[in-house]
Parts: sequence; C-alpha cells; structure tokens
Amino acid sequence: MTLLHEPDYGTPAVVSDETITVQIDGLDVTVPKGTSVMRAAAEAGLSVPKLCATDSLQAFGSCRLCVVEIDGRKGTPASCTTPCEPGMVVRTQTPRVERLRRNVM
Repeated sequence: MTLLHEPDYGTPAVVSDETITVQIDGLDVTVPKGTSVMRAAAEAGLSVPKLCATDSLQAFGSCRLCVVEIDGRKGTPASCTTPCEPGMVVRTQTPRVERLRRNVM
C-alpha cells in the first residue's frame, strides 16, 4: 500500500487573470490576485502554522495560530483571511509572532 502526501495550502486556490507579487520572509512570490497570504507562503515552500485552515473550506480565521506581521499595518492579521496585495512585505517568523502563537496554543 502506498501513502500519498498531498499538501494542504490552508485556503482554496484563487482563479484570476491578474497576478500580483508579494514578499514573504524575503522571497518574492507571484500569485493570482485574491490569494491569501497563507496560501502564497505555502506555494513558496514556507510553512505557516494552522489549526482551522484547510484548502477544502473558505478561511474563517478562528484559531489565530497563523498570525503574521505585515509592514505598514498595525497588529498581526491572520494569514488565512488576509488577501495578498501588490508590494506587500510579510514576515511569518518574528519573535513577536512566535510569542503570540505560543500564547494561542
């Protein structure tokens, strides 16, 4: 018997004729407009922790484990419910984010 490993990107794929580029943890990532920060990170090979997010459901951001920092924004939004915007700079692994995630757990 073979075990298949299928990645779960955390949020459903978005279909769009328009693409945008964001920077996540120093990597430039080009995704369809409307893609969540979580999915963009996963497509770039970066791991954002999640409990309630799956690509078989629309994101609702209840667990708050996937928080990230975005330059120029206050607070730490949930990456599963935050759509990428052109030129956005995201950090998924900072001391602040790690402390918040630890407190959520």
